[in-house]
Amino acid sequence: MQKKQLLEYAEELAGRLRQNMVWETNSPGRGYWKTQEQGELFKLVAVATEAREFLRVYAGPDSHWLAQAEQLYLNHGENQSRETGIRAIGNLLEAWCQQVRHGVIEIVGERALDEIAGTRTDLMGQVRQLLEDRQSHPAAAIVLCGAALEIALRALADAKNVPYPDRPGISNLAKALRTAGLLTVQDVKDLDAYGGMRNLAAHGQFDTLSPERAGLMEQGTNQMLRRLAEIQAGPDPEPESSAIGRER
Repeated sequence: MQKKQLLEYAEELAGRLRQNMVWETNSPGRGYWKTQEQGELFKLVAVATEAREFLRVYAGPDSHWLAQAEQLYLNHGENQSRETGIRAIGNLLEAWCQQVRHGVIEIVGERALDEIAGTRTDLMGQVRQLLEDRQSHPAAAIVLCGAALEIALRALADAKNVPYPDRPGISNLAKALRTAGLLTVQDVKDLDAYGGMRNLAAHGQFDTLSPERAGLMEQGTNQMLRRLAEIQAGPDPEPESSAIGRER
């Protein structure tokens, strides 16, 4: 989901958190929000759950935004009413959108997404030029593909707080991300194959390389970069036990 679409969705979500409520006065200058039908309250509770999950993913599981949303939900808006707390979450979500738009805060993972997107645009553009140049050896394009993958894998690991060695390389980064439940077994196999081809090119073993293999490397790298961007845009990794079912 692009940043513009993400903010539009968040603002629409904030609007739904403030729908179908009326203000009830219980003392001069004080009151609370309530729904007129019980079914409307159930709908608002569902939307509030959606909003809290949104803030967990895009503001961060340790952010004050999520902490405040949870507090508002649990204490019913400082003990006024359940609807009052839910409505306040809508106001909070709207304030988060305003700060993102003004550059005060970042969407979680936004920098990594930009880095992966930039890699796809810049390095892979250079790969295409090398492959179209008949004077260029295919090893050059293969090495650049490997660099693009390593940059994207490192950005993903940094964004998701996945530890990795000081000098990781494609294989070690893939293993670390697999351990964190972000990559599948097949992802790791594919990345190991790409890393192996990159190593052949980097170590001057040109006899086994060809324009056809370089073209396949380009195709596979582009597919993997798209996949890494999708993973980065998704939620944080689940525990390893929960990731087993996603193997393919």
